[in-house]
Amino acid sequence: MRTIRSIPLEFIHKGNVPALFEIRGEIFMPNAAFAALNAERDEAGLPTFANPRNSAAGTLKQLDPRIVAKRPLAFMAHGLGAYDGFLLETEHDFHELLDAFNIPRNQPVFIANNLEEMLAAVARINHDRHSFDYGTDGVVIKVLDRAEREILGFTSRAPRWAAAYKFLPEQKETTLENIIIQVGRTGVLTPVAELAPVLISGSTVSRATLHNQDEITKKDIRLGATVLIEKREKSFPPSSK
Repeated sequence: MRTIRSIPLEFIHKGNVPALFEIRGEIFMPNAAFAALNAERDEAGLPTFANPRNSAAGTLKQLDPRIVAKRPLAFMAHGLGAYDGFLLETEHDFHELLDAFNIPRNQPVFIANNLEEMLAAVARINHDRHSFDYGTDGVVIKVLDRAEREILGFTSRAPRWAAAYKFLPEQKETTLENIIIQVGRTGVLTPVAELAPVLISGSTVSRATLHNQDEITKKDIRLGATVLIEKREKSFPPSSK
């Protein structure tokens, strides 16, 4: 973690400093930095990485910090954990504290006063996200006032004052080139489609299971067919995004 350049090793703040300030966020590899890293590896004759998400996860598992320091990881704060300090009345106060400590945070942030404004903000992010330097599959909607959050409380899995809004998954067309039979550990036979490779959501997809025979028959899937591919990411509760 100390090798990630966007995480300051010392906090310099002229005002009051909280006694305890737990910052929750996400480590990622920016798209431009990932492309540059792959170009360097290709020039050096090394295997390139598949996508920024897997590259970031694999880098964090490295035991040698010198290797991690060479990878272009970045950090983005998005939530407050344990806290002991002056009162933070709204999410704005939390953001101002992050800015005062020079800690990068999740942006853009939009304020909505009603349902129409909220849906407009979601639509704008859905449009603009393709220009972001990282991948995102949705937005998190939060109640601004922290006192109201305390009243709303939590369920056993997630806060009642936040909700994740997922965008529709990216879709692309490709060609079904072959169907092979895969034998599982227990002897179960599963048909697997071999596809013309297609880049979708940062990953190259060339295979897909055809485990639902009824659906295959219904759609009359055959060799040479044009198929629509979509990649579904694992969903996370709002508290962890």
